[in-house]
Amino acid sequence: VPVSLAITVSIGASNTALVFCSVAFTEIIGSTNCLVTIAVVLLLGMPFNLLLIIPAVLVAGGCIISTSGEINFSMMGVILCFTANIFRSGKVALQQKLMTGTDKFDPCALLFWTSVPCFLMMLGFSLATEGLEPCRHIGRLQGHQLVTLVQSLGICCVNATMLNLAQLFVTKDLGAVGSQLVAQAKSVLTVLGGMVVFGEQVTVIELVGFVVVLLGVYMFSRIEQQGKKDQAHLKAEMHK
Repeated sequence: VPVSLAITVSIGASNTALVFCSVAFTEIIGSTNCLVTIAVVLLLGMPFNLLLIIPAVLVAGGCIISTSGEINFSMMGVILCFTANIFRSGKVALQQKLMTGTDKFDPCALLFWTSVPCFLMMLGFSLATEGLEPCRHIGRLQGHQLVTLVQSLGICCVNATMLNLAQLFVTKDLGAVGSQLVAQAKSVLTVLGGMVVFGEQVTVIELVGFVVVLLGVYMFSRIEQQGKKDQAHLKAEMHK
């Protein structure tokens, strides 16, 4: 239930923040998510290599540098963005704890058990804010419109399932902070995709930001790999 609550609040807060501020501003605040995750992991008393703070700062800084667009400041937007960051960080930290603790959950099982409370919470929020109007609107659809809606919803459900399941496997392997750092690299892929598909232009500042992001992710992978080697060596020495 705590994981489901964190998912629901983070999604609701991040979507509502777009009403009060620009996409560029929400991306800048969202870039600090890996730093917030570090704070949450430390508060929960979970093991963490403090050297990973360096690549986390690099990734956050690179994302902020590469963010382009009109920056519309809004105090309510700031509050909502940071609320989304805190609950998103809490979600991945709790997921790591559930999958690596004493009573380990399989990623598939964890996704299933969090999906049910999430559905009930989202349903409650929908009824409280929109009432039955969405259901009435769907009921008025006929023929091709209804088929298109069902197909679109089905594709979205499959996509969301695959995305959340992949995120759980990444969190289990890399940890809460690692999964957030790697997720920030999506900005580079998004821009490269825009260049190839839409012929978009990339500024020098954006390129610098992307290089810093990739450098931070590379540093994280190296530090994490070295840490695992040291732990394996220490265990081997203890068993001798």
